[in-house]
Parts: sequence; C-alpha cells; structure tokens
Amino acid sequence: MPARWRGLRAVITLHYESRFGLARGAVCIDGRPHLYAEGYEFNQSLTIIGTRSVARLKAKAGGMAFLAMVDGDEAVLDVPQEVLARLNEGAALEVGIVAEARQDKRARACLIGPVEGEPRRLSPVLSLKERLLNRANAWGEIFESTVDLGVLGMAEEAALNPSGALPEGGYLSIERTRALIACDVDSAGGEGIATSKAFAKGCNERAVSDIGRRLRLSGLAGLVVIDLIGKRHDAERLHRLLKGGFGAEAGQLIVGPVGKFGTLEFVRPWGATPLMDTVHSPVRSAHRLLREAVVSSEGEPGRLLTLRAPAGILDIIRPLLAASYDPLSAIIRLEAATRSEVIVT
Repeated sequence: MPARWRGLRAVITLHYESRFGLARGAVCIDGRPHLYAEGYEFNQSLTIIGTRSVARLKAKAGGMAFLAMVDGDEAVLDVPQEVLARLNEGAALEVGIVAEARQDKRARACLIGPVEGEPRRLSPVLSLKERLLNRANAWGEIFESTVDLGVLGMAEEAALNPSGALPEGGYLSIERTRALIACDVDSAGGEGIATSKAFAKGCNERAVSDIGRRLRLSGLAGLVVIDLIGKRHDAERLHRLLKGGFGAEAGQLIVGPVGKFGTLEFVRPWGATPLMDTVHSPVRSAHRLLREAVVSSEGEPGRLLTLRAPAGILDIIRPLLAASYDPLSAIIRLEAATRSEVIVT
C-alpha cells in the first residue's frame, strides 16, 4: 500500500511523453506504477470519464435510457426508474460521464438535470496529462520527473497484464471473464521461506493489499472474486488491507464477507476504459508505429522514414503529422500496406 496511506510521505512521480498529438503517461507511488493512460493528447470525445455535456434523450427501452451526444457518440443514462418515467424522448439533458465504454458496453452517464438548448460540450477539453493528474490528486503532491521510457514501458505492460509475482513471494493471477474479475492467490515459490501456514497468510495479505493498485492500473472493475489460499481467515484484517490498498477510492467499494470456501468478493465501479480493450484500436496502432519511428530515427538520424500500415491507421497518422511542428514530420512518408512497419532509407 502507498506510504501516504500508511501515514508516511510517499514519493509520487509522473512520467509523461507527448509527440505528434499523441501521449502516454504513468503515475508511480514509491516507484510502483498506479496509473497508466495513452491516446490523443487532447481527446475531444464526450464519453471520457468526468466530461459534462448536454445530450439528447434518444430512446427509452426496457427500462433503459439511451443518449445521443453532439459528437455522434452514444451513452447509457443511469437514472432511477421513477425519474426516467418523467423524461420525454428528445429532451435536452445535462449529463456527466461516470464510466467509459468497454468491450461491448456503451459509456454510462449520470443525470444532472433537464436544460434548454441544443446538445453541446460543457466541460473544457483536458490534456491526457491533466486527466492523469486529476485522478492522482487525492494521493498528495506530484513530483514530476523527466520522461523515463523504461518506466512507461513497465507501466504499460502491467496495465495490459495485471497478473504477476507478489513482493516477498507468491503470485496473484487476475483474469477477466464476462461476468467478473477472477483472482487467484498462489504460494508457488514460497517453500522454505517460512512455515507453510505463515507463508500462505502472508501471500493472502500481500495480494489483498496490492489488488487495488493492479485493478486501478489495468482499469478492471465490476464484481471481483479473490480465491485466497486456505479456508480460515482473519476477515477483519483482510478487509482493512483491501480498503487500505484502494486508498481514497475505498469508499466506493462494496465489500462482502470472506466466504466459507475462502473467497473474498467486492464490487469496484467501472471507470476508465481498460487498456486491454484498446490493444487492436487504430489509434493505439498509430501511436505504436509513430513511437517505433522515433526510435528508428534516433538510430539513423537524418534518414527518410517510411511508415507502412493499413489505410485506417494511416488516416489517423496523416492529420497528426500535418498539424505537428515536430522536425521528424518532415522526413516521414506514408505508404499503404497490409502490416505495419517502419522502413529507414
């Protein structure tokens, strides 16, 4: 758990890289990544968490309400049935995004109230850096660092693959299913460190303490089930460690008792889109190709760079290069191809 949440002063660093209108950043506490985000530096989408706008109530069906945003996107309106019954289709509503889109789920919005006028944006467009800082605000003062590509790469990998070894031994596996997030605590590798019972207890406690960081970093939420080692546990201590690991976010959790089969269940509200949901998105593919071009240019300064990629990816890169004052833009040319690669000539 972060030092600040234990009553000590934590070292909080922001690693941030921006080029060609695309950016990525990671917030670390005491050297461990807690947040990672990437994409357009100034994303104007109205379905980014925290964004407020006036939307049109497009339809009501099956007890659900669907919103049409001014940018052409859609969202589901979270509202009690008695309130929904009083809203007419076509009404202009001020709403705020509480959860971004994920897999086959639309973004979710909360109702602020009916308003007059046409659909429009109300919130300013924030940079990816500002959005990261806003999310990390509750942790304390941020000490900005120079760009460390190694840290950014480590945070990206951890956001995509939240399973991994626990400090001082043990392993925490995190697997996303359609219904829930299934987590398994494993004591593999702990033989000889302590008695079997004591080491298993330590693994459980380390896993419960670190699950908040891993879920926040990966963006995973919903119903979370942790399969602990053994069946007899100090539930009060495990609940305390769990909430301590989530820090300021702990108040949003719904935590259940430790079950008789040794499982700890809780619900974490969905928020930002999980990075793993964007792995094959054209924007992320464009970003990775441009990052590869930067690395290639450092090894071959002054050489012409040809970016080969499918047309959909080139359509994203083309306006970014045209709007960029980056000196590298002048030596990049684009060429349609079935797979993405950088050619140095």
